[in-house]
Amino acid sequence: MKKNEYFVAKTFAGLENLLAQELINLGAENCQVVNRGVSFEGGMDMMYRANYFCRTALRILWRVKTFKFTNNRQFYEQIFEFPAEKYLDKNGTLAVHATNVDSIFNTPLFASVLAKDAICDRFRDMYEVRPSVDKDNPDVMFQLHIYRDEAQLFLDSSGESLHKRGYKVRNHPAPINEVVAAAMIMLSGWHGECDFIDPMCGGATLLIEAAMQALQIPAGFYRKHFGFTFWKNFDARLWTNIKKEADIQDDVDVNFYGSDINPHFLDYARANVAKARLQDFISLDKKDMRKSSPQRIPSLVMMNPPYGERLEVDNIDELYGSIGDALKQNYAGCRAFMISSDMQALKHVGLRPSLKTTLFNGPLECRFMGYDLFAGDHERCGKHKKEQE
Repeated sequence: MKKNEYFVAKTFAGLENLLAQELINLGAENCQVVNRGVSFEGGMDMMYRANYFCRTALRILWRVKTFKFTNNRQFYEQIFEFPAEKYLDKNGTLAVHATNVDSIFNTPLFASVLAKDAICDRFRDMYEVRPSVDKDNPDVMFQLHIYRDEAQLFLDSSGESLHKRGYKVRNHPAPINEVVAAAMIMLSGWHGECDFIDPMCGGATLLIEAAMQALQIPAGFYRKHFGFTFWKNFDARLWTNIKKEADIQDDVDVNFYGSDINPHFLDYARANVAKARLQDFISLDKKDMRKSSPQRIPSLVMMNPPYGERLEVDNIDELYGSIGDALKQNYAGCRAFMISSDMQALKHVGLRPSLKTTLFNGPLECRFMGYDLFAGDHERCGKHKKEQE
């Protein structure tokens, strides 16, 4: 009988339910929403699957040990007993990251250094050599979650954050996080029923994520490496079989259109679309958003306009007012969505939202707004969830 392991998939606050549904759809068991994450159970195949397919996960952690301690010595000994040599080569590299709440440790840094020493001392005793520390790109990243007198030791199976899909060549100065972009599309209720338009496309993240969802391209399809691929127990055959589970489509019946007024941003977008090999699906053009319009109705419009945080705007209230005017005048018969951290500017859009929910684009607290630009049947362009505060 296959042994179930315990995992935690991390995400941004507010995306836990979306992530839980993704994991359930992939076959994860005992899914439970936790703070900024979802715990679940399954075999190693499930860990590989979650890394490859989950669009709203930032990283997948595998719990390998739980223990209690009352002093530094007990903590050290418990970590020392963990058979790290099963996963880390004696000449490999490691890093340890700790979180600490109400424990005997004054800082999480001390706990992480003590754990690192315990792991390295075990290797020295066994092989007369210690693995090296590499905080940026370790072969094995250990994560310690410490709460009072209990510690959980995890292996970070993802390595780099899963929002780094692998299709970015150039980054817009005020980009939308890929995980947030995927979540926006899911929350809109769009499932590829109509054309997808981003008239302020920047680096084309929203367009690429939408095309990936419509074509059923896995979130991790473009990545070359995951954390678990560097572990000693990496199962290459299992990993190959997991990737074969993808049912990537050759074509879809809808189109993806992007435009931006800035030619430099369009260059970024074209480079990213080319890296994702989606030139046949995504059309890009230099155009002022106020002069843009759909080629077919209904269409779904989604954008990440400037917030005034990382991209300066002369008059942001005026900009958002012109966005609202363009949506009313040019996109009747469509549905529109936008995200912004500028709550005051959003009021100048001048449209009554049918969806309002809080999302975090990295550290920025934002509102994700949806607008119905017509009266009638919305089925052809997807249905979004009820308004949330």
